[in-house]
Amino acid sequence: MSISSTNSAAIDADGQYGAGAAADGSAKKVIRLEAPGTGFMDTWKAMGPGIAAAMTGIGASHIMHAPTAGALYGYDLLWVILAAYIIKYCAFEFAHRYTMVKGESIINAYHRVGTWPLWFMIFQGFANTVGIAGRALGCAALMWAAFPFMSMQLWAVAILLLTVGILWMGSYKAVEGICKILIIVFAVSCFVAFALQAPPPGEYLSRLLPTLPPIGSMMLFGAMFGYFPTTLEVAPMQSNWAVDKKAGMVKVNEMRAQGHTVHMDPNYMKNSLILFKRDMNISYIISMLSGMIFLIVGAVVLHPQGLVPKGSEMGVTIASIYTDTFGAWIFPVIIAGGVAALFSTVFTYFDGQARLFEECVVRLKRDWDTAAIRKLLYRGMQVTWLVAGIAVVYGLPEPIFVVQLASVMALVFSPVLFWLTIKAVKDNFTSDFERELLPSKFQFGWAWAGTISLIGLTLYVLITKFFM
Repeated sequence: MSISSTNSAAIDADGQYGAGAAADGSAKKVIRLEAPGTGFMDTWKAMGPGIAAAMTGIGASHIMHAPTAGALYGYDLLWVILAAYIIKYCAFEFAHRYTMVKGESIINAYHRVGTWPLWFMIFQGFANTVGIAGRALGCAALMWAAFPFMSMQLWAVAILLLTVGILWMGSYKAVEGICKILIIVFAVSCFVAFALQAPPPGEYLSRLLPTLPPIGSMMLFGAMFGYFPTTLEVAPMQSNWAVDKKAGMVKVNEMRAQGHTVHMDPNYMKNSLILFKRDMNISYIISMLSGMIFLIVGAVVLHPQGLVPKGSEMGVTIASIYTDTFGAWIFPVIIAGGVAALFSTVFTYFDGQARLFEECVVRLKRDWDTAAIRKLLYRGMQVTWLVAGIAVVYGLPEPIFVVQLASVMALVFSPVLFWLTIKAVKDNFTSDFERELLPSKFQFGWAWAGTISLIGLTLYVLITKFFM
């Protein structure tokens, strides 16, 4: 994206040229935003919010739920992963699209419904303490498998402290850069290992059709729908990351707020939307395929042996999926991929959830909307999670159970968040420019079908688990 500007004159509110000054006292400019390129390097540079969103899910769901499902039930729950990705797709697409077109966080749209969505997300953020502790425990179990000189609990505390330290020293660019590196490490290790272990496709492709979950699998069944591809509070997180990326109309609105007049190249939004879709879809597909891979190899290796990932031995058990077949040489590959996936989940959640908390609070109390208080809220949420997370690590030191519990909670929250996201796009794209960029009728139908499906799944899991 290139920007050209003229300093000597500006266009006033009536469309006439004249002298003027921006809000900060500098000269107004007439700025022309050129359309971003859509080549390979342009795509790589534009990627970020979609990768960050994907990395919140690649980890607990993939490294913990998928191998556990394969170990316990073979291929019986493979269809759940595909179904979850299809059902939830529009929630993430709509939230990212909202920011691209409106140039603001989707939290603004949630707030227009009332203050209760803000309180809902604050409550959900504190409830998610269990989930972040479980992810840290999962990452710690893998680190302990490779470096057992510290206990799993101490590794978990070290991971939580390292996460906060990196975030306090960095910014969105740090989040994006680390996620790009980690998703490459994870994808390469995952796909290479699978290529060496892959069973005949005929063994598992037929299991992509939905069937009733096996008896006794209800907790895991609900957990998989809760965490694959990730939890739905990541949709507004993805929107906030897109704001920080200054994509689409975010950059335009920022310049206009400074008093400048902005003209967009006719292809500016078209190309921006192409890049956003690539960012999301590439990340989404990698996330989906890797989740299926971990379930499949769990079914091939662990299921026949009766091995199930659990406790501090979780990392060793998951690594044995490959080491038993190929030898100890592949152990560091699997550990590196698993640590990359789980650490990225902890890292992105610590950043994204704190941003949601910050955005909700400053809307509930407007006089707190200052840079200093925002920073305090952002870091305060992370300190709260750090302390509470350490308490969970030592109080519930079983990573698989902790994450399953958090995952079912995420499923319960998901229909409300999906509805809010649909309503945000439907009600707030009001100008002719915005209406041209609305999702298609098919996408709206898909989104409503996803919301209804999540309601049905939530009721099915809760009734079957607790009342039957």
